[in-house]
Amino acid sequence: MRDPGLTARPVRVRHPAPFPAAFQHLQVAMPAAAGVDAHAVVVDLAPEADPAAIDAAVRRHWWSADHGQLEVRRASARELVADGALVLRASELGWVDPTERAMPGFPLAPDDDVVERRWVRARRAGAEGWMPYTAAVARPGDARPDEPLTHPPLLGGFGAGTDSHDARAQAERATVVDDALWCWWTGLAPAASLDLSSEVRKLWADADLDLTLRRLDRGVLGPVTLAAVDDGRLLAVGGGYGLDAVGQRAAIARALWQRVIARSLDDPGSDLHALGVPGVLAHRADRRYAPEEPGGRRRLLDPLAHVQLALDPRVRIALRERLDDLRPGRPAVSVAPETWTVDLVPDGGVVRALIPAAIPLPLGAFRLDPALVAAAARRPGANPVTPTAAAQIPFPGW
Repeated sequence: MRDPGLTARPVRVRHPAPFPAAFQHLQVAMPAAAGVDAHAVVVDLAPEADPAAIDAAVRRHWWSADHGQLEVRRASARELVADGALVLRASELGWVDPTERAMPGFPLAPDDDVVERRWVRARRAGAEGWMPYTAAVARPGDARPDEPLTHPPLLGGFGAGTDSHDARAQAERATVVDDALWCWWTGLAPAASLDLSSEVRKLWADADLDLTLRRLDRGVLGPVTLAAVDDGRLLAVGGGYGLDAVGQRAAIARALWQRVIARSLDDPGSDLHALGVPGVLAHRADRRYAPEEPGGRRRLLDPLAHVQLALDPRVRIALRERLDDLRPGRPAVSVAPETWTVDLVPDGGVVRALIPAAIPLPLGAFRLDPALVAAAARRPGANPVTPTAAAQIPFPGW
């Protein structure tokens, strides 16, 4: 199925005070198609909307679904290896604790080398390989409901750009932000103060919200800006790649967007609360958003659980403590970790990128493989594994 000639016609959703006037919140209606969200969302902190950002968001949303453009092969992992192919197993990503995976009633399919499943063509360091179909497509059940899901959905880098190089860079940066935020929240990465750039200071001048910026130096590939927006009750956060004005604007815009969603979840009159949206559930004071026992975590399957966490007063206290915990950090060491990339569009302008060494923000339902947490703690300059990291409390507001 070809690109239907998408034309981005953004509609700006305006938010009055206490939001800054420069908060760009745009929605673009998408053509009806299986696996494609009804709207593409673009957020920024800027005087005007960025056409390139709108185009990239539309392309990401459309090509995140399976429109028959992927080269698919049905085989077992053992058969692929026997053919001499490179294979990415879901277990190698470390996104699920193998102990929990083996428990009765666990909702994800076993990671089995013998059972046949669908694989898509992928690249690793320039070499051709194969990635599980469900690791490449954001909502694989819409197109392949019979395909075994062996990992949590909606995790991993996802990027669109003017070409394949730009798209891959955007996807990797998305993973870097998640990795840095998780390492910071769990105590493995130090945070330091960060001043607003002169450009961002002007854009934020009319806002009536408390804004905190932090620099995180222990992402996989580079430094990350953390922004926390506080309205006196709800403390929402966002991350942006880099420490310059671009990274700061992205972090702040994402924090404001999280506040929009969280407030909507808390408002009985809002569409999110009243009508219900797949994957988005209203906050409930009696719901345990970060239960200790595995059985409780398996029931928290909604992807936006971290937005709901921002509505929990206990999480707000913990988040403020993390923001106030400042420790000198050394500059991040630039590394080139192993990356698996799938072209989701024929021209390579939209890609899914998975980095096994990175830690994405986990869904509340699943604990990470302890080996992945330990590997993150061994990075140069990282701190020892903390009780918070061991408990893997999800990052709030995300």
